[in-house]
Amino acid sequence: MNDEGIASVGDVPADEVGKAHNDGFEHAFERALAALDGRKYAGQWLEVHQSVLITPNPGGVGQYHVELKPKT
Repeated sequence: MNDEGIASVGDVPADEVGKAHNDGFEHAFERALAALDGRKYAGQWLEVHQSVLITPNPGGVGQYHVELKPKT
């Protein structure tokens, strides 16, 4: 990762999930876990930060984003 404060990131476009927002966050979380360097962060607590990208007209979620960060 470029940002030393971020252990891993998972992104999922809204068109890859159903209508339930929790599905988008679940898929993004799974991608972040898959990309995580487990050896580097073994034994550490990581915080989960979720966010969404809102699209312009008609407006709505365009992308789900999850970051795993070392707990501060």
